[in-house]
Amino acid sequence: MRPKKLKVEKRELSKRKGFKFTSWCKEDHKEPIFGVAFNPYNHPDHPPVFATVGSNRVTIYECTENSINVIQSYSDPCTEEIFYTVCWVYSGTDDGKIETMVAIAGMRGLIRVVSLKQLKNLFTLMGCGDSINELKLHPKDNNLLLSASKDNSLRLWNLKTRRCILIFGGLEGHRDEVLSCDFDLNASYVLSCGMDHSVKMWSLESDDVKDIIQSSYTYNEEKPFPVLNKHFPVFSTRNIHRNYVDCVRWFGNFVLSKSCENKIMCWKPNLSVKKSSDIPDQSEVLHSFEYGNCDIWYMRFAVSPNFDAIAAGNQIGKVFLWDISEEPGKPAILSHQKCSTAIRQVCFSPDSTIMVAVSDDSSMWRWDKEVRPTSS
Repeated sequence: MRPKKLKVEKRELSKRKGFKFTSWCKEDHKEPIFGVAFNPYNHPDHPPVFATVGSNRVTIYECTENSINVIQSYSDPCTEEIFYTVCWVYSGTDDGKIETMVAIAGMRGLIRVVSLKQLKNLFTLMGCGDSINELKLHPKDNNLLLSASKDNSLRLWNLKTRRCILIFGGLEGHRDEVLSCDFDLNASYVLSCGMDHSVKMWSLESDDVKDIIQSSYTYNEEKPFPVLNKHFPVFSTRNIHRNYVDCVRWFGNFVLSKSCENKIMCWKPNLSVKKSSDIPDQSEVLHSFEYGNCDIWYMRFAVSPNFDAIAAGNQIGKVFLWDISEEPGKPAILSHQKCSTAIRQVCFSPDSTIMVAVSDDSSMWRWDKEVRPTSS
Protein backbone atom coordinates (compact mmCIF):
# COMPACT_ATOMS: atom_id res chain seq x y z
CA MET A 1 0.00 0.00 0.00
CA ARG A 2 1.42 3.34 -1.06
CA PRO A 3 1.64 6.14 1.51
CA LYS A 4 -0.93 8.91 1.24
CA LYS A 5 0.15 12.31 0.05
CA LEU A 6 0.60 14.97 2.70
CA LYS A 7 -2.34 17.39 2.79
CA VAL A 8 -1.34 21.06 2.92
CA GLU A 9 -3.74 23.87 3.70
CA LYS A 10 -3.97 26.73 1.23
CA ARG A 11 -1.28 29.42 1.69
CA GLU A 12 0.50 27.22 4.25
CA LEU A 13 4.23 26.82 3.73
CA SER A 14 5.48 23.28 3.09
CA LYS A 15 9.05 22.01 3.19
CA ARG A 16 10.42 20.62 -0.06
CA LYS A 17 13.55 18.54 0.34
CA GLY A 18 16.35 18.55 -2.20
CA PHE A 19 20.09 18.06 -2.36
CA LYS A 20 22.63 20.70 -3.32
CA PHE A 21 26.17 20.08 -4.51
CA THR A 22 28.74 20.78 -1.78
CA SER A 23 32.21 19.53 -2.76
CA TRP A 24 34.24 16.92 -4.54
CA CYS A 25 37.72 15.45 -4.43
CA LYS A 26 39.83 12.93 -6.29
CA GLU A 27 42.10 10.10 -5.19
CA ASP A 28 45.53 9.79 -6.79
CA HIS A 29 45.53 6.11 -7.83
CA LYS A 30 43.71 6.90 -11.12
CA GLU A 31 41.56 3.76 -10.82
CA PRO A 32 37.78 3.42 -10.35
CA ILE A 33 36.36 3.80 -6.85
CA PHE A 34 33.98 0.87 -6.63
CA GLY A 35 32.60 1.18 -3.11
CA VAL A 36 31.60 3.74 -0.50
CA ALA A 37 30.01 3.37 2.96
CA PHE A 38 29.26 5.79 5.79
CA ASN A 39 30.12 4.76 9.35
CA PRO A 40 26.72 4.04 10.97
CA TYR A 41 28.31 3.77 14.44
CA ASN A 42 29.79 7.25 14.49
CA HIS A 43 28.70 9.47 17.40
CA PRO A 44 25.90 11.80 16.17
CA ASP A 45 27.75 14.83 17.60
CA HIS A 46 30.80 14.06 15.47
CA PRO A 47 31.17 14.89 11.76
CA PRO A 48 29.99 12.07 9.45
CA VAL A 49 32.74 9.66 8.37
CA PHE A 50 32.80 7.45 5.27
CA ALA A 51 35.16 4.99 3.61
CA THR A 52 35.93 4.39 -0.05
CA VAL A 53 37.65 1.51 -1.83
CA GLY A 54 39.52 1.77 -5.12
CA SER A 55 42.65 0.10 -6.47
CA ASN A 56 44.36 -1.66 -3.51
CA ARG A 57 43.37 1.08 -1.06
CA VAL A 58 40.72 1.96 1.51
CA THR A 59 40.52 5.63 2.48
CA ILE A 60 38.62 7.19 5.39
CA TYR A 61 37.10 10.66 5.00
CA GLU A 62 35.37 13.14 7.27
CA CYS A 63 32.57 15.43 6.14
CA THR A 64 33.14 18.87 7.61
CA GLU A 65 31.22 21.97 6.63
CA ASN A 66 31.28 22.19 2.81
CA SER A 67 34.32 19.94 2.44
CA ILE A 68 35.65 16.37 2.40
CA ASN A 69 38.83 15.74 4.41
CA VAL A 70 41.06 12.66 4.41
CA ILE A 71 41.57 11.08 7.85
CA GLN A 72 43.64 8.02 7.02
CA SER A 73 44.34 5.44 4.32
CA TYR A 74 45.37 1.78 4.17
CA SER A 75 47.03 0.15 1.14
CA ASP A 76 47.06 -3.61 0.72
CA PRO A 77 50.51 -5.25 0.65
CA CYS A 78 49.60 -6.80 -2.71
CA THR A 79 49.75 -4.13 -5.39
CA GLU A 80 47.64 -6.32 -7.71
CA GLU A 81 44.65 -6.27 -5.35
CA ILE A 82 41.55 -4.32 -6.40
CA PHE A 83 38.99 -3.73 -3.65
CA TYR A 84 35.33 -3.78 -4.70
CA THR A 85 33.44 -3.42 -1.43
CA VAL A 86 33.72 -1.94 2.06
CA CYS A 87 31.63 -2.56 5.18
CA TRP A 88 31.86 -0.98 8.64
CA VAL A 89 32.13 -3.44 11.53
CA TYR A 90 32.71 -2.99 15.25
CA SER A 91 33.62 -4.78 18.45
CA GLY A 92 33.23 -3.97 22.13
CA THR A 93 36.18 -2.80 24.23
CA ASP A 94 37.04 -3.49 27.88
CA ASP A 95 35.90 -0.01 28.94
CA GLY A 96 32.43 -0.48 27.47
CA LYS A 97 33.04 1.50 24.29
CA ILE A 98 33.08 0.23 20.72
CA GLU A 99 35.97 0.13 18.29
CA THR A 100 34.98 0.65 14.66
CA MET A 101 36.81 -1.12 11.87
CA VAL A 102 36.34 -1.65 8.15
CA ALA A 103 36.04 -4.97 6.37
CA ILE A 104 37.22 -4.77 2.76
CA ALA A 105 37.34 -7.32 -0.04
CA GLY A 106 37.75 -7.58 -3.78
CA MET A 107 39.49 -9.31 -6.65
CA ARG A 108 41.68 -11.73 -4.66
CA GLY A 109 38.81 -13.13 -2.58
CA LEU A 110 40.34 -12.14 0.77
CA ILE A 111 38.51 -10.24 3.50
CA ARG A 112 40.74 -7.79 5.36
CA VAL A 113 39.55 -6.37 8.68
CA VAL A 114 41.38 -3.10 9.28
CA SER A 115 41.52 -1.28 12.62
CA LEU A 116 41.30 2.50 12.34
CA LYS A 117 42.55 2.90 15.89
CA GLN A 118 45.58 0.64 15.53
CA LEU A 119 46.19 1.65 11.89
CA LYS A 120 46.76 -1.90 10.69
CA ASN A 121 45.16 -5.00 9.24
CA LEU A 122 43.95 -7.04 12.24
CA PHE A 123 43.26 -10.29 10.44
CA THR A 124 42.37 -11.80 7.07
CA LEU A 125 39.55 -14.22 6.29
CA MET A 126 40.32 -16.76 3.56
CA GLY A 127 38.13 -19.37 1.93
CA CYS A 128 36.22 -17.79 -0.95
CA GLY A 129 36.93 -19.45 -4.27
CA ASP A 130 37.09 -16.20 -6.23
CA SER A 131 36.54 -12.43 -6.07
CA ILE A 132 34.20 -10.92 -3.46
CA ASN A 133 31.68 -8.40 -4.75
CA GLU A 134 29.86 -7.30 -1.60
CA LEU A 135 30.02 -7.48 2.20
CA LYS A 136 27.14 -6.97 4.65
CA LEU A 137 27.11 -6.97 8.45
CA HIS A 138 24.37 -8.85 10.32
CA PRO A 139 21.91 -6.23 11.74
CA LYS A 140 21.66 -7.90 15.17
CA ASP A 141 24.96 -9.74 15.68
CA ASN A 142 28.02 -7.60 14.98
CA ASN A 143 30.22 -10.69 14.73
CA LEU A 144 28.49 -12.09 11.63
CA LEU A 145 29.59 -10.90 8.19
CA LEU A 146 28.07 -11.97 4.87
CA SER A 147 30.01 -12.08 1.59
CA ALA A 148 28.80 -12.44 -2.01
CA SER A 149 31.33 -14.00 -4.35
CA LYS A 150 32.25 -14.72 -7.93
CA ASP A 151 32.41 -18.41 -6.94
CA ASN A 152 28.55 -18.52 -7.18
CA SER A 153 28.04 -18.59 -3.41
CA LEU A 154 27.44 -16.51 -0.28
CA ARG A 155 29.36 -17.15 2.91
CA LEU A 156 28.57 -16.23 6.50
CA TRP A 157 31.64 -15.52 8.65
CA ASN A 158 32.11 -15.23 12.41
CA LEU A 159 34.49 -12.32 12.95
CA LYS A 160 35.05 -13.16 16.60
CA THR A 161 36.24 -16.71 15.93
CA ARG A 162 37.51 -15.82 12.44
CA ARG A 163 35.95 -18.74 10.61
CA CYS A 164 33.47 -19.39 7.80
CA ILE A 165 30.41 -21.06 9.31
CA LEU A 166 27.79 -21.22 6.56
CA ILE A 167 27.67 -21.37 2.74
CA PHE A 168 24.56 -20.51 0.71
CA GLY A 169 24.88 -22.18 -2.70
CA GLY A 170 24.97 -25.48 -4.51
CA LEU A 171 22.10 -27.47 -6.04
CA GLU A 172 19.55 -24.64 -6.22
CA GLY A 173 21.99 -21.79 -5.65
CA HIS A 174 23.26 -19.23 -8.13
CA ARG A 175 24.58 -20.49 -11.44
CA ASP A 176 26.94 -17.59 -11.96
CA GLU A 177 28.70 -14.79 -10.09
CA VAL A 178 26.83 -13.43 -7.03
CA LEU A 179 26.97 -9.64 -7.25
CA SER A 180 24.99 -8.33 -4.27
CA CYS A 181 23.40 -9.36 -0.96
CA ASP A 182 21.44 -7.91 1.93
CA PHE A 183 19.97 -8.81 5.34
CA ASP A 184 16.44 -7.84 6.28
CA LEU A 185 16.11 -5.71 9.42
CA ASN A 186 14.91 -8.66 11.50
CA ALA A 187 17.83 -10.82 10.36
CA SER A 188 15.40 -13.52 9.26
CA TYR A 189 16.31 -13.60 5.57
CA VAL A 190 19.18 -12.92 3.21
CA LEU A 191 18.68 -11.64 -0.34
CA SER A 192 21.15 -12.36 -3.14
CA CYS A 193 21.35 -11.63 -6.85
CA GLY A 194 23.81 -12.20 -9.64
CA MET A 195 24.84 -12.75 -13.21
CA ASP A 196 22.38 -15.61 -13.64
CA HIS A 197 19.57 -12.97 -13.77
CA SER A 198 18.05 -14.36 -10.56
CA VAL A 199 17.15 -13.00 -7.13
CA LYS A 200 17.11 -15.54 -4.29
CA MET A 201 16.01 -15.45 -0.68
CA TRP A 202 17.67 -17.58 2.00
CA SER A 203 16.31 -18.25 5.49
CA LEU A 204 18.25 -17.70 8.71
CA GLU A 205 15.37 -19.03 10.81
CA SER A 206 15.84 -22.78 10.36
CA ASP A 207 17.08 -24.80 13.33
CA ASP A 208 20.27 -25.95 11.59
CA VAL A 209 21.27 -22.36 10.76
CA LYS A 210 20.60 -21.17 14.32
CA ASP A 211 22.55 -24.14 15.71
CA ILE A 212 25.60 -23.59 13.48
CA ILE A 213 25.73 -19.88 14.40
CA GLN A 214 25.58 -20.71 18.09
CA SER A 215 28.17 -23.48 17.86
CA SER A 216 30.56 -21.21 15.94
CA TYR A 217 31.18 -19.32 19.19
CA THR A 218 31.99 -22.37 21.30
CA TYR A 219 33.62 -24.85 18.91
CA ASN A 220 37.16 -25.59 20.11
CA GLU A 221 38.00 -29.00 18.68
CA GLU A 222 41.18 -29.60 16.72
CA LYS A 223 39.22 -30.69 13.65
CA PRO A 224 38.11 -28.02 11.13
CA PHE A 225 34.80 -26.36 11.88
CA PRO A 226 31.88 -28.27 10.25
CA VAL A 227 30.67 -25.60 7.83
CA LEU A 228 26.96 -25.85 7.05
CA ASN A 229 25.96 -25.90 3.36
CA LYS A 230 22.51 -24.62 2.43
CA HIS A 231 21.61 -25.70 -1.11
CA PHE A 232 18.01 -24.53 -1.23
CA PRO A 233 16.71 -20.95 -1.00
CA VAL A 234 13.19 -20.31 0.26
CA PHE A 235 12.45 -18.18 -2.81
CA SER A 236 14.00 -17.77 -6.26
CA THR A 237 12.92 -15.86 -9.35
CA ARG A 238 14.24 -14.96 -12.80
CA ASN A 239 11.04 -13.14 -13.78
CA ILE A 240 11.94 -9.65 -12.57
CA HIS A 241 15.01 -8.99 -14.75
CA ARG A 242 16.36 -10.20 -18.09
CA ASN A 243 20.01 -9.37 -17.49
CA TYR A 244 22.66 -9.32 -14.76
CA VAL A 245 21.13 -8.28 -11.42
CA ASP A 246 23.87 -6.23 -9.76
CA CYS A 247 22.19 -4.70 -6.69
CA VAL A 248 19.48 -5.86 -4.31
CA ARG A 249 18.12 -4.30 -1.10
CA TRP A 250 15.32 -4.97 1.35
CA PHE A 251 12.70 -2.21 1.63
CA GLY A 252 10.58 -3.34 4.56
CA ASN A 253 8.85 -6.49 3.31
CA PHE A 254 9.44 -5.43 -0.29
CA VAL A 255 12.50 -5.94 -2.49
CA LEU A 256 14.36 -3.34 -4.54
CA SER A 257 16.52 -4.82 -7.29
CA LYS A 258 18.40 -3.42 -10.25
CA SER A 259 19.77 -4.78 -13.48
CA CYS A 260 21.51 -3.03 -16.38
CA GLU A 261 18.11 -2.16 -17.83
CA ASN A 262 17.84 1.51 -16.78
CA LYS A 263 15.42 0.88 -13.93
CA ILE A 264 15.10 -0.23 -10.31
CA MET A 265 12.22 -2.60 -9.61
CA CYS A 266 10.19 -2.62 -6.41
CA TRP A 267 8.39 -5.93 -5.89
CA LYS A 268 6.97 -8.31 -3.33
CA PRO A 269 7.92 -12.00 -3.21
CA ASN A 270 5.12 -14.49 -2.58
CA LEU A 271 6.52 -17.30 -0.44
CA SER A 272 3.28 -19.29 -0.45
CA VAL A 273 2.82 -19.81 -4.20
CA LYS A 274 4.76 -22.62 -5.86
CA LYS A 275 4.66 -23.08 -9.61
CA SER A 276 7.35 -25.13 -11.33
CA SER A 277 9.33 -26.48 -8.39
CA ASP A 278 9.30 -26.86 -4.65
CA ILE A 279 10.82 -23.38 -4.33
CA PRO A 280 8.36 -20.42 -4.52
CA ASP A 281 9.03 -18.20 -7.53
CA GLN A 282 6.00 -15.92 -7.83
CA SER A 283 6.14 -12.17 -7.20
CA GLU A 284 4.17 -8.98 -7.65
CA VAL A 285 5.81 -5.92 -9.22
CA LEU A 286 4.75 -2.75 -7.40
CA HIS A 287 6.73 0.03 -9.05
CA SER A 288 9.49 0.71 -11.55
CA PHE A 289 11.96 3.57 -10.93
CA GLU A 290 13.17 4.41 -14.43
CA TYR A 291 16.18 6.46 -15.49
CA GLY A 292 18.65 6.60 -18.39
CA ASN A 293 22.19 5.79 -19.48
CA CYS A 294 22.74 2.93 -17.04
CA ASP A 295 23.12 -0.20 -19.15
CA ILE A 296 26.45 -1.35 -17.69
CA TRP A 297 26.67 -3.60 -14.65
CA TYR A 298 28.14 -3.16 -11.15
CA MET A 299 26.35 0.12 -10.52
CA ARG A 300 24.82 0.12 -7.03
CA PHE A 301 21.93 2.24 -5.77
CA ALA A 302 21.20 3.32 -2.20
CA VAL A 303 18.16 3.66 0.05
CA SER A 304 18.36 6.43 2.66
CA PRO A 305 18.45 5.20 6.30
CA ASN A 306 15.14 6.94 7.04
CA PHE A 307 13.60 5.27 3.95
CA ASP A 308 12.49 8.50 2.29
CA ALA A 309 14.76 8.45 -0.76
CA ILE A 310 16.37 6.19 -3.36
CA ALA A 311 19.47 7.31 -5.28
CA ALA A 312 21.29 5.76 -8.23
CA GLY A 313 24.03 6.94 -10.54
CA ASN A 314 24.47 6.33 -14.25
CA GLN A 315 27.41 5.90 -16.60
CA ILE A 316 27.66 9.57 -17.60
CA GLY A 317 28.04 10.98 -14.08
CA LYS A 318 24.46 11.87 -13.17
CA VAL A 319 22.69 10.87 -9.95
CA PHE A 320 18.95 10.23 -9.93
CA LEU A 321 17.09 10.87 -6.67
CA TRP A 322 13.55 9.70 -5.98
CA ASP A 323 11.57 11.12 -3.05
CA ILE A 324 9.60 8.13 -1.73
CA SER A 325 8.19 9.82 1.35
CA GLU A 326 5.16 10.43 -0.85
CA GLU A 327 3.95 8.62 -3.96
CA PRO A 328 7.04 8.31 -6.22
CA GLY A 329 7.22 10.66 -9.16
CA LYS A 330 9.96 11.67 -11.56
CA PRO A 331 13.44 11.72 -10.06
CA ALA A 332 15.50 14.82 -9.39
CA ILE A 333 18.72 14.75 -11.42
CA LEU A 334 21.92 15.80 -9.65
CA SER A 335 24.89 16.62 -11.84
CA HIS A 336 28.11 18.60 -12.07
CA GLN A 337 29.94 19.69 -15.22
CA LYS A 338 33.13 17.95 -14.10
CA CYS A 339 31.41 14.69 -13.20
CA SER A 340 31.11 12.70 -16.43
CA THR A 341 32.16 9.10 -15.73
CA ALA A 342 30.23 6.12 -14.35
CA ILE A 343 28.91 6.49 -10.80
CA ARG A 344 29.66 3.08 -9.28
CA GLN A 345 27.89 3.55 -5.96
CA VAL A 346 26.02 6.14 -3.92
CA CYS A 347 25.59 6.19 -0.15
CA PHE A 348 23.67 8.25 2.43
CA SER A 349 24.95 9.38 5.82
CA PRO A 350 23.24 7.80 8.87
CA ASP A 351 20.95 10.81 9.31
CA SER A 352 20.17 10.87 5.55
CA THR A 353 21.36 14.48 5.16
CA ILE A 354 24.53 13.84 3.11
CA MET A 355 24.93 11.76 -0.02
CA VAL A 356 28.26 10.72 -1.55
CA ALA A 357 28.76 9.22 -5.00
CA VAL A 358 31.98 7.56 -6.23
CA SER A 359 33.01 7.19 -9.84
CA ASP A 360 35.29 5.56 -12.38
CA ASP A 361 37.75 8.47 -12.57
CA SER A 362 38.78 8.17 -8.87
CA SER A 363 36.53 11.06 -7.85
CA MET A 364 33.84 11.39 -5.19
CA TRP A 365 30.99 13.88 -5.11
CA ARG A 366 29.10 15.21 -2.11
CA TRP A 367 25.55 16.57 -1.97
CA ASP A 368 23.90 17.92 1.17
CA LYS A 369 20.18 17.99 1.87
CA GLU A 370 18.61 21.41 1.84
CA VAL A 371 15.20 22.41 3.14
CA ARG A 372 13.70 25.39 1.45
CA PRO A 373 10.24 26.88 2.00
CA THR A 374 7.87 26.95 -0.94
CA SER A 375 4.36 28.34 -1.08
CA SER A 376 1.58 25.87 -1.83
